Amino acid sequence: MAGLYIHVPFCSKKCPYCDFVSGPFPVEVQVEYLKAVRKEIAFMSRRPDVSSMSFDTLYVGGGTPSVVPVRKLVSVLEAANDSFSWSNTPLEITVEANPESVTKEGLEELMRAGVNRLSLGVQDLSDNGLKALGRSHSVSDAFRAYGHAREAGFSAISLDLIYGFPGQSVKHWQQTLEQAVSLLPDHISCYELTVEKDTPLERAVSQGVVKLPEEDTVIALTDLTEDFLSDNGYEQYEISNFALYGKECRHNITYWENGAYLGIGCSSVSFLPPRRDRNTTDLQRYIDLMTKGRRAVDMSEVLDPETRFRESVVLALRLVKGISLHEFSARWGYDPVKYYGEKLSMPVERELIALDDNRLMLTKKGRRLADTVLSELV
Repeated sequence: MAGLYIHVPFCSKKCPYCDFVSGPFPVEVQVEYLKAVRKEIAFMSRRPDVSSMSFDTLYVGGGTPSVVPVRKLVSVLEAANDSFSWSNTPLEITVEANPESVTKEGLEELMRAGVNRLSLGVQDLSDNGLKALGRSHSVSDAFRAYGHAREAGFSAISLDLIYGFPGQSVKHWQQTLEQAVSLLPDHISCYELTVEKDTPLERAVSQGVVKLPEEDTVIALTDLTEDFLSDNGYEQYEISNFALYGKECRHNITYWENGAYLGIGCSSVSFLPPRRDRNTTDLQRYIDLMTKGRRAVDMSEVLDPETRFRESVVLALRLVKGISLHEFSARWGYDPVKYYGEKLSMPVERELIALDDNRLMLTKKGRRLADTVLSELV
């Protein structure tokens, strides 16, 4: 099975911390872009290596797909549904949305088009927090959007939250988590704010205009996240993701398990083993190339088995369950413990990685330093 990702790079405005290929664009550009996306869908579906694949998840991300007129977005979903082969198992079809850009009628139309999972970019549930993050919606918008989604019939709703932003305290984050859980979402993603290169946030931090919370505060926020959500029935299955039983995001698990996926749209990445391709990040170039019937790939590489093994180790260690040593050895022909040798000894001694007879996983302490620990294993 494989996952299909479609990138919609449009937003009502660009958030100061965001480094995704996204932003506000005129309606005419949106229309031309979605035409180009449908062309790429048609083109890719005719490729032998894709036509032989069966997909079981579809994820429409961005950007903010919900800023696009619903009928235009549905036309893309219909093109994907008609062009690719889909498994007989229940499909997971997710669309990302921001609270200020959804209506009950629009959500009902997405439901009729087969969308069964909604990812709401709430980010925070206080007006001060939303202002600090540069968001366009209010707390009341978030509650309204969630209510509309339930009324429309969505049985799987995920909330995206961000912590570690300027001015945030542990008490503040506790209140946001309490409000989020009170809604009974099926899934919650909690991301520590990252200062990305060439963003307004990076410039503000480097100039001393804004000050991020101290490291001790961020660790306390992370501890609170894991403990509070666990106490309220949400199982942590990945570093930043928590779900009620059976409500994990299957599409993202495909990434973490290094499975096959096809990316459609500007800046999207495909992994059709052993090849990885990335489309151009230039939106207008993407449109021009697809209009001419040419592929928009600007990076391509073929991964050898050893590279794929290492990447699989790093990705799988993001999952709380970690790695089954027997399964990895059988799948890749490499025993992770023997392969890494001394590189594993240090993090094991420092209790960043736990190792038993058949499992390798990050510890709670290791999850706090995940980027550093995993970078040593790439």
